[in-house]
This record gives sequence, structure tokens and C-alpha cells, in this order.
Amino acid sequence: MLFRFTLLLLALPLLAQAGPPLLPGQALFQKNCARCHGANGKKGANGAHDLTKSNLNAFGRTYMVTKGMGKMPAFEKVLTPAEVQQVVAYSLTLK
Repeated sequence: MLFRFTLLLLALPLLAQAGPPLLPGQALFQKNCARCHGANGKKGANGAHDLTKSNLNAFGRTYMVTKGMGKMPAFEKVLTPAEVQQVVAYSLTLK
């Protein structure tokens, strides 16, 4: 019991430095989408749309992420269907 308590005390500073927890899909968005859309969805590199102003609903965004369009690549072979849904749900929080 004392060992577990000591480990917890040692881990607290590391947990405090970790920052706020990521939302579901946020890490996937950062890895796959932020290069063009930016971390906040507004970057617009390579012709990427500003996600904060997009009128696409979840269905439309799911199609875009899965199939791609124009310069946006398709992610159907990169992300699982569940990961696509996580990315879409996160992208909707950027509005």
C-alpha cells in the first residue's frame, strides 16, 4: 500500500504537466488533418476549407474524410470507420 502511495506522489508532477486531456478524435485530427486545416481548423493550407465556417454536417464530413475530394486525400485506408467518426466528431467541435 505504501508503495502505491509513493508511486502516486511521484507521478503527480508529471500528471500536472500533461495539460488538459485530449478530446476523442483530437489526436487523430492533429496527426492527419492539422497540417492543412490547422490545429484550430482555420489554416487553409493547400486549399483546405476553414472548418470553423463549414456547413457540412457529420454525414458530409464523414464522406469527405473517407473518400477525399480535390486535393484532400481519402483516409478510408488510413483510418478505421471508428477513427473517421472520432475525427468527424472532433472537427464539429471546432465550429
